[in-house]
Amino acid sequence: MWSSLIPTAPEGISVDDFFAIFLPDQFNKMKELLNAFDLSFLNGKDFNMQFNIDGKVYGVKFKISKDIEVVNGNVDSPVFCLYVSEKDWRDAVTGKFNKLADDFTGDPSSFIDARRYKALLSTKGTMVLNLKHKDGTILPLKIVFNGTEKPEVTINMDILDGLDMMSRKVTGQTLFMNGKMKFTGDMILLMNLQALTA
Repeated sequence: MWSSLIPTAPEGISVDDFFAIFLPDQFNKMKELLNAFDLSFLNGKDFNMQFNIDGKVYGVKFKISKDIEVVNGNVDSPVFCLYVSEKDWRDAVTGKFNKLADDFTGDPSSFIDARRYKALLSTKGTMVLNLKHKDGTILPLKIVFNGTEKPEVTINMDILDGLDMMSRKVTGQTLFMNGKMKFTGDMILLMNLQALTA
């Protein structure tokens, strides 16, 4: 399932070529799939994201016309900025993430809706997310929401539990109560992040 949603990039692709060539090309191929989603909740606004891969910064503007623009460098008012190492980024874009997430059976359409978008816009702070793969290795991600570094919370969990939570198969509270999610840092931000999976 994930291989159809997250196209696999060539093994040796550079970060520059991924954002400048591969990503726009794959996006154009997926336009028909995007037409199945109701994106009216964007209210005619662009959705800006930013990616920092070992210091290389790229902005991606998702346009309401269902097009994208990639900027080499910072983008204005990103809803989130994702920080990741090049090794972990490469594992994700070349398909290793797809293989590790093969057990995920959630509905991918549940990742995109008006409630989650509204929660994203109102979230401010930094989440450090340590996702454990099946082999025990950790995928560390840092996400800064709406350009606001503080407060900060660190969350530790299995990658499949994280995917189940994002697809609403399980709640963060349930994972926490069962000892499958642990955190340190700001509890109010953690509670606000729950709205992203509600």
